[in-house]
Amino acid sequence: MPVREMGFRKMVLRRVLFGVALALFICVAAIGSFLLWLHGGRPQPTLTLVRPGANTSILVTRDDAGLPTIEAPTADDGAFGLGYVHAQDRLFQMDLARRYGAGRLSEWFGRPSLGSDRFMRTLGLGGLVEKQYRRLSAPVQAMLRSYADGVNAYATSGPRALSLEYYALNVGFEPWRPEDCLLWAKLIDLELTGNFRDELLHAQLLRKLPPADLDVLFPAYPRTAPVVLERMRAELDHIPLEQIYARLPDRVGAFEASNNWVLSGDRTASGKPLLANDPHLKFGIPSAWYLARVKTPTETLTGASAPGTPFILIGHNRHIAWGITATRSDVADLFIEKVDAANPKAYLTPDGSEPFERREEIIAVKGEAPVAMTVRSTRHGPVISDLAEFAKQVPAADHVLSLQATWLRSEDTSPEAAWGLSRAQNWDEFRQALRKLTAPQQNYVYADTSGNIGFIAPARIPIRSAGDGWLPVPGWDGKHDWSAIVPFDDLPASFNPPNGVIVTANNKLQESDYPFLARDWIPPFRAERIKELLGRDRTFSADDMSEIQHDTVSLAARQLVPFLRDVKLSTPLSQDLSNRLQRWDARMAADRIEPLIFSTWLKELNRSLLQPRLGPLYQSYGSFHPDVIYLILTQHPDWCDDPTTSEAEVCDTRIAKAFDLAVSQLVARLGPPSDRWRWGDAHHAIFSHPLWSRVPVIAGVSNFEPAAEGSTDTISNAAIAFPNDVGRFPSYFGSTLRMVVDLADLDATRFMIVPGQSGNLMSPHYSDLLPSWERRQWLQFKKP
Repeated sequence: MPVREMGFRKMVLRRVLFGVALALFICVAAIGSFLLWLHGGRPQPTLTLVRPGANTSILVTRDDAGLPTIEAPTADDGAFGLGYVHAQDRLFQMDLARRYGAGRLSEWFGRPSLGSDRFMRTLGLGGLVEKQYRRLSAPVQAMLRSYADGVNAYATSGPRALSLEYYALNVGFEPWRPEDCLLWAKLIDLELTGNFRDELLHAQLLRKLPPADLDVLFPAYPRTAPVVLERMRAELDHIPLEQIYARLPDRVGAFEASNNWVLSGDRTASGKPLLANDPHLKFGIPSAWYLARVKTPTETLTGASAPGTPFILIGHNRHIAWGITATRSDVADLFIEKVDAANPKAYLTPDGSEPFERREEIIAVKGEAPVAMTVRSTRHGPVISDLAEFAKQVPAADHVLSLQATWLRSEDTSPEAAWGLSRAQNWDEFRQALRKLTAPQQNYVYADTSGNIGFIAPARIPIRSAGDGWLPVPGWDGKHDWSAIVPFDDLPASFNPPNGVIVTANNKLQESDYPFLARDWIPPFRAERIKELLGRDRTFSADDMSEIQHDTVSLAARQLVPFLRDVKLSTPLSQDLSNRLQRWDARMAADRIEPLIFSTWLKELNRSLLQPRLGPLYQSYGSFHPDVIYLILTQHPDWCDDPTTSEAEVCDTRIAKAFDLAVSQLVARLGPPSDRWRWGDAHHAIFSHPLWSRVPVIAGVSNFEPAAEGSTDTISNAAIAFPNDVGRFPSYFGSTLRMVVDLADLDATRFMIVPGQSGNLMSPHYSDLLPSWERRQWLQFKKP
């Protein structure tokens, strides 16, 4: 090649490389400048808001963790301020939730969100909250309007008001409406009382298994169910149970767990009650909770709010404190409806044929033509089996499945309860406020500065003419219809119990003859451990309450590990590790290896005992059922014989095989036992952002997976998800908020949320609380 030509090519190459480098520099500089521009719009430590039209000023001050204190002339002004700071830190989270609830995600995300939108349009939450809002009292409507005004005041405050997600999606913000606040509560109803998902699973299991097997899988299995099943088998076969179950959004009947307890002053060092609460919800970025303090001349409210609503949901005012856990009551039923053979536009009722109610929905889809759908409803509620029709997986049926739920009624007065709760000054006013709660049913623990403690589980609970809501039931004959609502005074409650302690942890609340609530309780491991710790003959301090909230002892491990004592294991390593478990204190600590050995063994034992009988339904039933495993090993040894093999097996053989397999899996994955076997290296809390987690370049800095202590059944809760990888036990649910209140010093109340106050990626408070959460530290609002 001639020298001149070679030189020319080098020159061209240099210019190309220079051009590429210059383009990259300009791109990086532009992105950096844009991010710095957004960063400049972050909340300031002190801000004075002037409320349009009201001629009032509101002072907002933030501490080093971003916790706002809002000082306002009136409660409505305080709601305006809370709406403003919520929008500053969580606008995209709020917007995403209201779009999810209204069935409008496809406008932003296109066809992948269409299934979710169809489900939500079927429920009709968007239209429902509009009717609900019109029924609320004038003071509650005024507070919701004030909150919405605050949200919109921030959203329209300048070009940097919208967070990065809006620019990434190239979408704008629609004004917040008072009705949008009500959608959040409906989503919580769906999450905490969506046990109709369980009804579908129960029906599938009952079609596959003999009734006696249900006694084992569900220890409190209703004895009348086999009779119902035999009578309804033909009708159930008409319903596409599997397809409907598969199309329910993940949030329907999601994991629900929490702890709360309260001690009377006779049991505490301060002489006043101590109240503790830690709800267990889905880990995520941002947090489900937002800490705030709202001060007016007549009241100070401090605690955890939910972005999108104007209320402090967990916390205290100047007189009382309260905390909540899920009751797990059954307030949603599935009804099998018969289509009228002579008129397919009608269905059968006890009074004859009635036409389906119909409404047309139009779903806007990004980049595509709008999608039209028809929603049918019966006297019980919306027809959810039409969801399978939309997927074109089943032909038109002569039976359909409708959903009835207390929270699908426009008479929902739950916002009135939240409004009254914030103003209550004593037990009677507290109870009076909670009379208005429709759903979800929660276990409220209570304490006041006068030294009283109490508990109540309020909500509207249906009384069924027959059945208990465990299975889909016939809807055409009226025999299973709801006949009334449980009177408020008949709901579980306690006031100043003689022993001075009240504990709830999603465990069974009442004796077996109490007919109204539910029967699918969470095993009582957490509740029993809390009672064990509080049963010590001593007084307790706020420090003690914090320590109990972080307790990691597994009563399930205490119960199951002794079964290893006398079994014959196949290798010296298996025997050594078994001996190690025998000496273990059952603490699921992040720096120990015993929790990983135990959990891997439990996973394999669970799989080997249950999967052969459940087949494809094993995944839906779930991976960890230590209470069921204990029941099998102590009362149903026939389950230890694998029905898919000809070899007869006993429980000791299955226990040993599962342990040997667990050890071999861990060695193959991690090598010989070492620090690599620590629980915290296998058990991570998964914090992911709903948008950035899907962008590979950003996911690495926007998502977090810190080591997690505890497990599904420990007080310090980090529930174990269905493990697919050997030696990896991710946790997607757990303690998302912790609170400890000493009624002797309300200003010293302790809080912790995770991962931070802000949902904005550029904020210093996006994830700054993660280290404190891992180190068991606390936040406190600055004292006045």
